[in-house]
Amino acid sequence: MNTQTQSRPVFAEQLQGKVGELMDRVTSEAPGAERSRLLRWLLLAVTVFVLWRIGRGAKKLFWSLFGIGMALWWSGGAVWFFRHVN
Repeated sequence: MNTQTQSRPVFAEQLQGKVGELMDRVTSEAPGAERSRLLRWLLLAVTVFVLWRIGRGAKKLFWSLFGIGMALWWSGGAVWFFRHVN
């Protein structure tokens, strides 16, 4: 059984900590210019985190599709597919 745990990247931990601090500051501020500025920073931090996660997922998807494509190519499945598509 594989019991090894995967550690989280330092970037994710730092970003999560900063977002938590921003959330605390936003909720404690009274409505006004300062709260609006903090909300913009919070939105930016969340956007960066989501784009980072999408990028990581896209990399995994690319390599998965590449591997499937190479398996089809070397097995001759690609030739069969292209003959029957046209």
